[in-house]
Amino acid sequence: MKSPRRYLACQATNGVPAGPTSRWVSITSAGVALSVLISVLTMSPASAATLSEQRAALRQISYAAAQNYVDARPFMTQLARSNALTVKSAIASGTASLKPVGDALTAATTQSAMDVVAVQMKAEALRASTVRKTAEQLTVLKGLRATQQTVANTALDDLAAARITPTAYGATKDRTSAFTTQLAADTAAQLGVIGKPLPAVDLKSSAWLAAMQNAAGTIPSAPGWIGFPGGCALPSASSAFTPVLPTTGPGVATSAKLIANSKSRIGADASLAAIHAQMLRSASSEAATHLQLSDLRTAYVPRVARLGYGWLSGGDQASRNALASEAKQILAAGPAGMNTLTSSHLLLAAATATDWAKSTGMEETVLVRWLGPQTCLQADKENFVDAPTNIAAIHNSANFIAAAVFLKKSPARAAALARESLVSIQPALHLITADGGTQEGPGYWTYQSRAIAVLYSSLPNVYSAVPVAMPSLAKVSAYAMNSTDPTDHPTPFADAEPAELSPLMPAWDAHVRNNSGVAAWVAKKFKQKPDAYLMWWASTPGSLPAKKSELYPQTGLAVLQLPGSTATLKGGVNAANHAHLDLGVISFFRRGVQWSVDPGGLDNAPSGYYSEPTRWTYWKTSTSSHSTLMMQGVNQPTTAVGQVTEPSASTASADLRQALPGTSAATRSISHGAASMVIHDVVSADKPMDLVWQWVTDATVTVGSNRAVLNRDGQTLVLAFTGAPAGSVLTAVPAPEKGPDGRALTIVKLSMPQVQNLNLSATAS
Repeated sequence: MKSPRRYLACQATNGVPAGPTSRWVSITSAGVALSVLISVLTMSPASAATLSEQRAALRQISYAAAQNYVDARPFMTQLARSNALTVKSAIASGTASLKPVGDALTAATTQSAMDVVAVQMKAEALRASTVRKTAEQLTVLKGLRATQQTVANTALDDLAAARITPTAYGATKDRTSAFTTQLAADTAAQLGVIGKPLPAVDLKSSAWLAAMQNAAGTIPSAPGWIGFPGGCALPSASSAFTPVLPTTGPGVATSAKLIANSKSRIGADASLAAIHAQMLRSASSEAATHLQLSDLRTAYVPRVARLGYGWLSGGDQASRNALASEAKQILAAGPAGMNTLTSSHLLLAAATATDWAKSTGMEETVLVRWLGPQTCLQADKENFVDAPTNIAAIHNSANFIAAAVFLKKSPARAAALARESLVSIQPALHLITADGGTQEGPGYWTYQSRAIAVLYSSLPNVYSAVPVAMPSLAKVSAYAMNSTDPTDHPTPFADAEPAELSPLMPAWDAHVRNNSGVAAWVAKKFKQKPDAYLMWWASTPGSLPAKKSELYPQTGLAVLQLPGSTATLKGGVNAANHAHLDLGVISFFRRGVQWSVDPGGLDNAPSGYYSEPTRWTYWKTSTSSHSTLMMQGVNQPTTAVGQVTEPSASTASADLRQALPGTSAATRSISHGAASMVIHDVVSADKPMDLVWQWVTDATVTVGSNRAVLNRDGQTLVLAFTGAPAGSVLTAVPAPEKGPDGRALTIVKLSMPQVQNLNLSATAS
């Protein structure tokens, strides 16, 4: 042991010496509390520790702090996304803040400088120990959540099998609900100190674990939280968020008034009466068809709308019985997994059917098995519920409607879940209402349409005043009408399918705004394919407006319209959900033919299709499968953005500099005229690069010296090139995969080696 004249205490002990003359720092390394003396007792200068000894002790503290950050990392893989990112951020910021203190320690040459460093090191050591302990405790809380879910689900099973009484089940429900609030309060406390030079907070919920598992006693609820057995607690919400459905008549998607109005229209319009009769026959046929669960899951969503029309507009008791019994069958089977959109589609449809049939008996099942897991997605701030995607639109719409239908006896829970749903859905709604389209492509525009339309159409029935501002669907309607070709098919991009856009959102928008132009477009769709919602939401149609050229800057699409002809130019964001690497893509419809074909997405989502970086190894998502300008054999960067402008109703332009790295200028422009469409590419690069001009088509192609002739369905299109650099080669090669409709594809390629300056025009006529 050192002499008292050179004493530096560094002990593994939980105690801190008393007295104001000592400076101690508590740090945690490998779970052992180290109380480290970082300055000597107040003694004469001759008896004090040297600067070197103090520096050595403080370095040990720094090493232990750094090790705490290392030890915290493995916990991230066990946590939900949001909490894992919080821990990751705390580790990164803590490691960064520790370094300058270490540098100051090395540079300290005076006692006063060493004293300053000692105080700073104390804070950094405390910060590091808290990060490590909090990361571990967050994983403990996740395990406690799983235990609570097991207890709640077991109690539900026992109640269904009559192994416990309703009173016993109710007591377990209360305990598990309260336990979720304790978990939420603990989680909030952990997140409140992580990354800060504050002591870690011990868990409180563990004290109630035995009471929950042993079904004994009561567990207090943490203030400010609303518990969900089988799930997670949500912040309490004001009663203004409590959704209250009508006691008589339906309230989801339609109302007694809407149904009565549709009956009046039917009585006054013979053609409408004929469609009404056809829809009743369809409902009767559905009601007479009994499906096994696997088949029912697949057919259930559109089936609910048909049966609902038969019951609500036709009074068919068989349809009503099928609505009630099938909803119970779907709900009793439980979700396939709450991270799947299929489950939320089913929950939304089953909640709708339950409201329309006025059936009961599934409230506890939905609370524990369906909404419980969904509340955990909300509590964990998962992308499934709060990101600007179609996924969040569907999940939150389903949660809101289910809260209104199944939580009538739990108004506090209904309000909490309704608030979370309406707030969490806002990014998704703003994405699709910013310009009416979505960066995810027209396929996902339609995929979320039923959920959003049902949500919007239900809000007036459950609230006298909606407590959250909901963006207008007016631009969504305009997109549906004006972004499409003369056959009303949208320009396909991203993981798109060759299908028309759903009329559901425009139908509700036309009804709310009483817009006769949109109503005319919806009426056209209704005649093509009758639908219960379109019948109930009908508004007086006017003249169908001609398609207009439009720019959709958020979506990244310019659409140029002429009678019988549509040309589009796509820019946008390659990093968008479901996007392909397709900046600069051209679409051209004329003479009844879509001459450039988007490859669409891959069916059945093969392994890695939605994951980085494997997604970009598939041909259909890569740049080489699209009608654009590309660097030979090189995908566009996944982070590339291409701004699109539309100077006039006949011209559009896209900035492709980010899509073509190494270029100082890269612009693709199109001019859409009655005789032809002209594509003009201007590129300047710092050094020569191999470029390829591509056009993907399902037409038959014949190639000449500077032109390609396309033939399809008795029509012809000629692609003629001017300004092609010396050494360019024009070819037509079979694509490695087929188009979205199964037709063989051909790629027209103009290969241009070692280009530094390009001024190329391609005329399609």
